[in-house]
Amino acid sequence: MSATPASHMPPSANEEILPPEVSARSESWLTRARNYPVFSRTWYRYRARAWVGTLIPALLLIFLIDAARGADWRTLFVVWIPLSLAGTAMHLGGAALAVWMRQRGYAEKKEWRCLITVLCAGLLCSLLLFFAARQATQQLLHYEAPMLTALKLHYSGSPDSAKTTAATPAGNWLSEFKAGFEQGLQDGKQNRTPHPPDMSGADFWKGFYIGLVLSSVCIYLSGGYDLWLFSRQRNMLKVAQSKRASEQAQAMQRETELRLSVLAAQVEPHFLFNTLAGVRSAISTEPARAVAIVDHLVDYLRATIPQMRDDGGSVQSRLSKQLDAAHAYLSLMQARIPRLSFSVESQIADAAVPPLMLISLVENAIKHGIEPKVGAAHIAVTVRVIETQETQETPEPRMLEMRVEDDGVGFGGHNSGSGIGLANIHQRLAAMYGDRASLLLKARPEGGVAAIITIPLEKQTEAA
Repeated sequence: MSATPASHMPPSANEEILPPEVSARSESWLTRARNYPVFSRTWYRYRARAWVGTLIPALLLIFLIDAARGADWRTLFVVWIPLSLAGTAMHLGGAALAVWMRQRGYAEKKEWRCLITVLCAGLLCSLLLFFAARQATQQLLHYEAPMLTALKLHYSGSPDSAKTTAATPAGNWLSEFKAGFEQGLQDGKQNRTPHPPDMSGADFWKGFYIGLVLSSVCIYLSGGYDLWLFSRQRNMLKVAQSKRASEQAQAMQRETELRLSVLAAQVEPHFLFNTLAGVRSAISTEPARAVAIVDHLVDYLRATIPQMRDDGGSVQSRLSKQLDAAHAYLSLMQARIPRLSFSVESQIADAAVPPLMLISLVENAIKHGIEPKVGAAHIAVTVRVIETQETQETPEPRMLEMRVEDDGVGFGGHNSGSGIGLANIHQRLAAMYGDRASLLLKARPEGGVAAIITIPLEKQTEAA
């Protein structure tokens, strides 16, 4: 059984809660989104709730603090409204486009390119929205917020800044930044624009570091962290799916081996009873036939019991052993039913085959085809190699065909070929080979049934 790759899952699968080995297992409304695949609709819904549920109380708190301090109310609109709009667009806009992109079901490489593109587009749009909202609020209220001016680097060049710089201990970067920020607040209150930057020396590196911090914050808010988390989550899902598929395959193999062991451990009662009854009736009238039946029974048990012990818990057996068991069984049946004739032929001497399948088909042909028939009967066991064209669906160019044909009562009898034994063969073939193997039952034109098992042929076989 193969697992579906995470990048090719249907959109509905992306909305399911993550498995325990991947999920954050959080019940808090702030982090509940991490229980779902990144860039899924459910993840986005919880993410939006957490952002809005945090932003609104924060704005109310800022408004109350500014009101208590007696700050200019226009600062709230000129500073925090643009920042809130830009932050919301940065945090939710690109993510919304990424969620939409994930629903397209693109291949993994194309999906990655599209996700990076839409997240960058969301970041750019949010920055444009910030500048547009700031400009609109400043023009609407005819007010330039001191904090926005302070956020701009206050460079040297004016008498005030020179005094501030001189009063600041050299080498203390934090003190210099604080002094520059305070000077920026004064410039903002007096509507003074800072002087152009000096792109050399300490001012350049201060601008570089502050720009690096602001860029990191923007990348984090605009989905950079989510993109990393998406990649990590996808890798963890692949590992979890591979592990789960391996566990399912092992469980199926154990179940198959258990069924096979039960099948190998049981000897059909009616087979032994009929054989012993045939020996008993032939002892008095046909002693030679009774001896022949006992000899063939010994040969059959000698061929099958070691195979049951060796292969009862195994996935693969050898073709030569199964051919010997089929020949011994048919010889025993011929001694019991003199009207029966048979042939066992194979193009190859040996190959890996599922255990007990060939003998099951032979027993099924005897029980449901030959025994109900009146008159002479024949069973042909044929094994051959089929050359096929190698394709993606059938990568094995050579297939092994095991055919058991009888001229018995066919499907007109009381059994139509849908018994428990044949159903067990179907399940075992599906578990071992998937769609690469098959069991086919078809009526023969001359009467009877042909049971055909086709499996991939092992790469190394010994020619007969």
